[in-house]
Amino acid sequence: MVFQMPTPGPTTRHRPRVLPLASAISAGVVLAALVVLAAPTWGQLFLFLVFGSVMALMVGGNCWLAHRMRQPLSVMSPEQVSLDPCRQLVAGRKPLLLAAVAGLPGVLAGAAAATHADLWRETVHEAPWGTRDPKFHLDSSFYLTTVPWYRFLVDFGFAAIFASLAAAGAVHYLYGGLQLQDRRRRSTAAARAQLSVLFAALLALKAAAYWLDRFDIVGRAAQLGPRQLDAWLQAKTLLCCVALICAGLFLTVPVRRRWLPAFTGLGLLVLSALLAGGVYPLLVGELG
Repeated sequence: MVFQMPTPGPTTRHRPRVLPLASAISAGVVLAALVVLAAPTWGQLFLFLVFGSVMALMVGGNCWLAHRMRQPLSVMSPEQVSLDPCRQLVAGRKPLLLAAVAGLPGVLAGAAAATHADLWRETVHEAPWGTRDPKFHLDSSFYLTTVPWYRFLVDFGFAAIFASLAAAGAVHYLYGGLQLQDRRRRSTAAARAQLSVLFAALLALKAAAYWLDRFDIVGRAAQLGPRQLDAWLQAKTLLCCVALICAGLFLTVPVRRRWLPAFTGLGLLVLSALLAGGVYPLLVGELG
């Protein structure tokens, strides 16, 4: 009777999970060193770090949240079957991909913010000029420094939320939270909740942009007649209110489980921008 020793089975080599994280940390350290060497002022370095970190945290946090809220794929539609190789490719590289998806917008946002260091210093150390506009009775320095800085903050918010929306939408689509071909189940509850909040934030920033347009209009009041100036201010105020209403409609999507009312309101906002924000002031100017 011969006993045969069992032969060891094929061993699977596990890739160490530390390598992607170490690579991301090393890239971040090298990037920070390059920024310190290239940035001529501490203000630019401060803005780079603050706005770059905010952008990276927003994009990376929304990606992580979308991945955390994903639901198991119970029924594999042909659309989801075609995405299965992509999910397998992502499965072993999640930390590295998350660092790349969050880091690249962060670097771009930080570099853009660093170019506004002079404007930031002028806003912080703003000194009154002693002259005020006849409409809002605000100092002239407010229009030259504070309004452009607020405009930059709104533009940065637009970029951050749009990037977060695109990243979260891609993750939800990859894991079945969004489906384009299945009419019975277009989106899951988690995808609707996260994406509707991001859409609402985007429209709230659009309302802030319309509100800032009022100060830009007053800043060039000398080029407009009194009636046309009032018409432009009324139009921007109306568009600000419509944008806030549309933001509220998107916040009702998780409760009502329907996207149609929110996107209908978005269409009305576009129509209002064409009529109230363009045609109406021009007609008033022609009639005046």
